Amino acid sequence: MRKNNARATVFENFNKDYYTTDSYDDYLTRFTKEGQDCASRLIKVVEPDSNWRFLDVGCGMGGLILALRKLGFEAWGTEVSPFCLKFSPAKKWMQFGSICKLSYPDNSFDVVTCTDVLCYLNREKTMKAIKELIRIAKHYLYIESICKDSPNSNQQLNPDPLRKDNCLLTANEIKTMFEKNNTLFLEPLYTEKEPRDFNGVFVK
Repeated sequence: MRKNNARATVFENFNKDYYTTDSYDDYLTRFTKEGQDCASRLIKVVEPDSNWRFLDVGCGMGGLILALRKLGFEAWGTEVSPFCLKFSPAKKWMQFGSICKLSYPDNSFDVVTCTDVLCYLNREKTMKAIKELIRIAKHYLYIESICKDSPNSNQQLNPDPLRKDNCLLTANEIKTMFEKNNTLFLEPLYTEKEPRDFNGVFVK
């Protein structure tokens, strides 16, 4: 019983205060636009068939889900934040789900996306998460994450008390972990001139 309570407490930290302060101070006003931008870039790279299914793991308020559905695709999301699951405008397409143990069969989704989730995990859990993401993806994965020594990993520039800064991977380590698990790095969605951390599309 204690373990369940402890887990709930961790997830409850991702509450309204978290999403309206520090590095997320304007998240609730920008998540829709960010989702639209990511969706348009992703579609150009993966060139999906009209019947392809998408899953956004750690989907937050569901901006990417909304954008993909507006484009006519079937899109779903998993999230651990009780706040997001309750108040997201995409909540009817979202469910609770831990990245290290996703409740989907192998190859369930044609494209699996995951943005800024790995930076909240230690290295052991990161490897479990990567294997899960690859397991449920049929064709492509899009991964974005704050990485070691990037400007966004600085607590003064980008404060986030829940981020596992001592466990952050370098961009090359993230790429290598995926490629060691039978995926191939295809290309980034955002160029080096754009203010992003590690981001890349992988193909199985």
